[in-house]
Order: sequence, then C-alpha cells, then structure tokens
Amino acid sequence: MLTEEIRINIGGQEIAAKQWGDAEKPTILALHGWLDNAASFDRIAPLLTDYRVVAMDFAGHGYSAHRPDGMRYHMLDNVDDAIGFADALELNTFILMGHSMGAGISSLLSGSFPERVEKLILIEGIGTNTSEAENAPAILRTAVCDMKKASAKRKPIYETKDEAIAARTLALGGISFEASATLCSRGLHQVEAGYTWRSDPRIKMSSAIRLTDSMVEAYLQALTMPVFLATGNQSFFAHSEVLQKRAGKVPHMQHVPLQGNHHLHLEPDTYMPVYEAINAFLNG
Repeated sequence: MLTEEIRINIGGQEIAAKQWGDAEKPTILALHGWLDNAASFDRIAPLLTDYRVVAMDFAGHGYSAHRPDGMRYHMLDNVDDAIGFADALELNTFILMGHSMGAGISSLLSGSFPERVEKLILIEGIGTNTSEAENAPAILRTAVCDMKKASAKRKPIYETKDEAIAARTLALGGISFEASATLCSRGLHQVEAGYTWRSDPRIKMSSAIRLTDSMVEAYLQALTMPVFLATGNQSFFAHSEVLQKRAGKVPHMQHVPLQGNHHLHLEPDTYMPVYEAINAFLNG
C-alpha cells in the first residue's frame, strides 16, 4: 500500500503523520501510545485496504515538533492536536483508532465530540490514569519539582541502533526486539556520538493534574458510537480490575480478548488476529 509522510501546523506546532492508502477512502485517524510513534501501526495499517489510515506522531514524539521550552505535556492537549489534525484534513467525521495512551486520548476525544467519530477502535487502553481528588496537591507539587529539573535532563546516547533497540525493549518489558525495532525506526536519530531518541525528555515528567475515576466514567458514558476494544492476555489490561470496570461502562462495546502483550497489534506473531478482529468490526 502507498505510504506518505504528512506535516501539518496545528496552533503553531508542526505535527507529523504517516499515511497509508487513498485519500478518497474513509479515514481512520490512528493515535499511538506513550513514548511510541506513528510506526506503532506499521503492521495493521497496510492491511486495512478499504480505508485511508493516518497515524499521527503526538507532539514530542516521532517526527513531530517538541512543545516550546517551559511547557508541560498535558495529555488533554493531545485532544486539541487530534481535532486540529482532523480539521486540517477536512474530516467532518472519521473513524478513530488508539493504542494505550492513544486509546485513552481517543476515549476522551470521542466522549467530547461524539458527532465527529463514526466508530471507535481501542487497543489496550480505555480512559486515562486517574487519581483521588485528595491527592491533587501532592501531584501538583511533584510536577512543579519535575519542571524545575527539566533543563538538566539529558538524553542517553547509544553507539549502535541495536543497542538503542535493546534498551527500548528492556524498558518496555514484554515487547519483542522486532516490535521495538519498528518503533525505533521512527523514534531514533543519529548524532555525532551515535544514536539517541527523537522524543522530548519532558514527556516523562509527572502530570500536573489527573482526572478522577468519576470524570473518566463520564467521558465513557458519553460514547454514542460503536466501540471496539482489543486486549492482550499477557498484558496488564487483562489483570486490571479498574480497566475491566471501565469497559463495562461503555455502551455499544465489543470487547475481544486476544493472544498477546501490550503491543499485540505490532508483534509479528500476534498482529494478524488484531487486524482480522478490527476489520470484522469495521465491516459490521
């Protein structure tokens, strides 16, 4: 399938994306997970031949620009970027697909703009990390302290690509070297001493504020479109009572448990059943 690189300015920020397929076909806007990038969809996107798949790099990830100095990365700001990207593509409505953090952002976007999202595809994620209201002061304090140290953060440098891929594989835990290499194909760049990450180190900073469980449930209960959720039996999702409870809050939910880890849609041994389940959902 034909692939193309896209760059769009959203509110003064350049957002990059990878596109598969014909622009005349129905569009699937794909949102990746934390510290991943658009290459997260390299295996399943080319198989969705009845659609155009456009996978964004979130700000600070992949080929997208970093947020200006002094700014935090708030997950909710990604909703602005995704809606702005859809507007730039002149998409009044679209299918939304998200993995992990991208699935959380997709949940919030779809609950806020249900008239824009025809169908919602979630892979290994639903809603976002939450906290009790009484923890808010401590969360903000930690975030402020993190911001004060942000300028001192330095990216690690690896002599070879394989060394970087191995580090990424170890950090993610459970992901294969092959799947990690796919993400690193868009997540690394060469410097004088070797290779380092394209991603902004500030992505790892603590959030300044988190939603509560009841707030996340309100977004989920506002989902009026058909919703598909794929989860891996070797991932944290399979053992999380909180995430299982959230899935039960969504109207029109089709939950398909599958073999695989948190990156089951990207792993060479497990991506095909994920594609087949998604394709069956899209075909109704």
